[in-house]
Amino acid sequence: MSFFNILADATEDHSKLGGKAIDVAHRTHNGILNAVGVSKILPSPVKSLADGVFDANKALVEGAGSTTAGMLRSIGGAFGATQQNSHQVPEHQHPNNRDGTRGYGDDSDDNDSHVDEDDESDGEDKDKDDEDNEDDEDDEDNEDKVGEGSLGEEWAPPPRHLRARPDRHDARDHHFKYDSKHRLSAYVDLRHLCPPVYDQGQMGSCTSHAVAAAFEFSVMQQNLPHFSPSRLFIWYKSRELEQRAGIHDAVKKNIGVSLRNAIKSVSPKNKGGVCSEEDWSYEVCKYNKKTLYFVTGAKARRLPSAAATKHSYDHTAVQYAKFDPKGPISLSKQLMQCLDKGIPFVFGMSHCDVIKGTQVSETGHGVPKKLTAKQLKDKKPHNHSLMAVGYIKSEKQFIIRNSWGAHWGEGGYFYMPFSLLKYCYDFWSIKVNRPHHK
Repeated sequence: MSFFNILADATEDHSKLGGKAIDVAHRTHNGILNAVGVSKILPSPVKSLADGVFDANKALVEGAGSTTAGMLRSIGGAFGATQQNSHQVPEHQHPNNRDGTRGYGDDSDDNDSHVDEDDESDGEDKDKDDEDNEDDEDDEDNEDKVGEGSLGEEWAPPPRHLRARPDRHDARDHHFKYDSKHRLSAYVDLRHLCPPVYDQGQMGSCTSHAVAAAFEFSVMQQNLPHFSPSRLFIWYKSRELEQRAGIHDAVKKNIGVSLRNAIKSVSPKNKGGVCSEEDWSYEVCKYNKKTLYFVTGAKARRLPSAAATKHSYDHTAVQYAKFDPKGPISLSKQLMQCLDKGIPFVFGMSHCDVIKGTQVSETGHGVPKKLTAKQLKDKKPHNHSLMAVGYIKSEKQFIIRNSWGAHWGEGGYFYMPFSLLKYCYDFWSIKVNRPHHK
């Protein structure tokens, strides 16, 4: 690891500690007010103002740390790029040495239904004979097939079989309303407004990570009380919807989900929502690589606690919009306008192997503008869910947030050429509802 990366990690760690210190001060402040009885007589606007000050300071400290760390990693990557002999591809990251398991199909309409309607057929009982054999698949006899519960010392991206799932077309979707009078800025970068970059580990939870990032961004953007959504909760509830649609034992497996189901899981119209990360924290779990079942007792396959579920009803996404790639306005213009209005969007990317190269992994730069003939022939490409947070109009690039940790790319981000939009799918934006407490 280069000096700049070490310095970046230290910067990010210290900014997180600063954020935690502000949280402690916030709780202490509220505790004192409650203890002396002042809290009961303070007007709500005053309380909200105080909460907003603490939350804004925390976001400022953590955002500054994340942005500075990203800059340091970028400098380190640029400096290291001049040392050609020092950038050989590590054996564990070489494309030919990664898990070659094929992913889920391309971006065809084959998975889901309208985000606002609870109308999927119940397919839970299909293939019931598999249930009797499930525990056998988790036995120690299969330990050599079980994925590790952490990234380990040698990091690698999640295997191709832990892929996101495309949405099924639904004519009832609410679409993004393009403003023809809006003049686009030349450059937009929302990274400083984003929460710290998440790390999904060796689990197929990229979609829940993308939606959680958009959810938390919306909370911070509206200056709502600090709330970090539980990625594991969103993933479990999304897999519940996949299971109801016919994917047997989906909640027990390490599998990807569609963006529509992830958004649907936090929609109030479907009695959805999400609890906080503190209520149901993220945990990378072991699973059987052959069957994809999580081992018995793994948190990722457990029903979230009753308390977590109760708290989830207070935090929902109230608005969403899907972008129409076949509409009269070009997709890139729609997406840039959304970003220019200060709203990130989530989306799926097929052929995401293009971001696994050494240069992209170390600097966030170098994503090819087009696919190779071999990649185009891949009928079951590796699908991956991401969040866009900006664009550089002159360079025809989007700034994309990944979920492989802040050590990857440019502080967890990379630059995607507009030309790759044709290999992306299911573009959504969401806005969070103000929490309500009973």
